[in-house]
Amino acid sequence: MLQDKDNFDVEQSFKAGLYQAELFWRRMGSRPDFTDKDVLEIGSGLGALSVSIAQQGARRVLGLDVWAPRVATAVDLVASHYPDLRSVAFAATPSTEFAGEALFDIVVSQNTFEHVSDVAAVLASIRRLLRPGGKAYIGFSPLYHSPFGDHSELRAPIKLPWLHLIAGRKRVIAAFNRANDMNVETLVACGYNGCTPRQFDQAFATCGLDIKSRRVNPTEGGLKNLAMMTFRALARLPGLEPYFTVGLYFVLQKPEASTDVG
Repeated sequence: MLQDKDNFDVEQSFKAGLYQAELFWRRMGSRPDFTDKDVLEIGSGLGALSVSIAQQGARRVLGLDVWAPRVATAVDLVASHYPDLRSVAFAATPSTEFAGEALFDIVVSQNTFEHVSDVAAVLASIRRLLRPGGKAYIGFSPLYHSPFGDHSELRAPIKLPWLHLIAGRKRVIAAFNRANDMNVETLVACGYNGCTPRQFDQAFATCGLDIKSRRVNPTEGGLKNLAMMTFRALARLPGLEPYFTVGLYFVLQKPEASTDVG
């Protein structure tokens, strides 16, 4: 697979990630107090959100990402830009394989759940790794059936909404293979789980964590906010929810008396 540096400007993307971290908390509806907290980020990418959390006083931040080359890039970026920031670490380990129980006060995940192949398993790992009373802040977009849910994988000369659905999964997979010099055969192997809002809701409702809030299509002001308000209204119509649900943002909490076995 092509490395990040072959696909985009890593430095610029890292800086953009710092800005996106601020937008993430606006879309969540609030930012938790990270002071002296142990925090886990799932899908840490280039590390911008982990850095932002560490700068807000977290005692320890661990960013997990499944792609080792990207983790190595995150380590290099933090070392070069924040040499005195000692509270951040990264590991190329799926949360489902990360050992231990009740290790973190807060779990965060930004724009990752639309990619994970087994949503229920990742949610189970969050429940296991959270301390009783701990919270998870999980927000992700775009969902696959939304207007640009293929993350521009088709690389079409003109961006048209829902083009990836019109083209079909086979063409999306073929575009992924061409871009990455690979030969995968499924959408999941391309990094898109294709889950609908209803499938996500079912997984979240049955994961053993209390849902404290659920926000649909939150965004910033202006025309984009007006568009998302319209999308929220359309998503309520029968059969249209998958196509007009762009993003989902959940706050979950592990019950105080919760215990986990194994």
